[in-house]
Amino acid sequence: MRPYRLLACPLLALAAACASNWPVESYEVTGANLSARRTFAWAGGELGTVSAVDPVLAARLDQEIKTTVVAGFVAGGYTLVADPKTADMLVRYEIVGTRRYMETERPRFSAPLPDDVLMQSRPRPPAASELPPERRVTDGSVIVFVDDPGNQRLLWRGIVTEETRSASNDAAVRTASEMARDIVARFPQRVASP
Repeated sequence: MRPYRLLACPLLALAAACASNWPVESYEVTGANLSARRTFAWAGGELGTVSAVDPVLAARLDQEIKTTVVAGFVAGGYTLVADPKTADMLVRYEIVGTRRYMETERPRFSAPLPDDVLMQSRPRPPAASELPPERRVTDGSVIVFVDDPGNQRLLWRGIVTEETRSASNDAAVRTASEMARDIVARFPQRVASP
């Protein structure tokens, strides 16, 4: 095998690892002509959750989503402008979610088999009255909206809705950022003017 082919194998594996994992549903308004627009302004975002979110975590999540979305639009050929009045598009996001807990295994209703208890090599089973461990599950959506700055009407929307199991706040922020990245990847790239 040639040396450059050996280098190509890890690069292909890395590209496959970075590939989109989230199913994105998108909608474009008829006649929006998005690829002909040149500039966008950041309009912020909202967290819609049932329970209160730590303000520090919310600020970190907001910054992460903004960085991801802006980078995606810039990579698509659009230019970020500070003044929304001069922009061709307004970009904003919304994250909506609920948290619930589910059991990781079914509770035991009968006594264990004698072999399960008497064999030294097997771990002792939990008591029948012991509750099974719970796992945190989040049902949520990350939505990216693109609006017309003139009339505030929707031009495009991308959404990922999934059930996730995040072990930590860091993992939850990373997951939301990945969802936003995959949504923006579905946005039409800019057509360069002649």
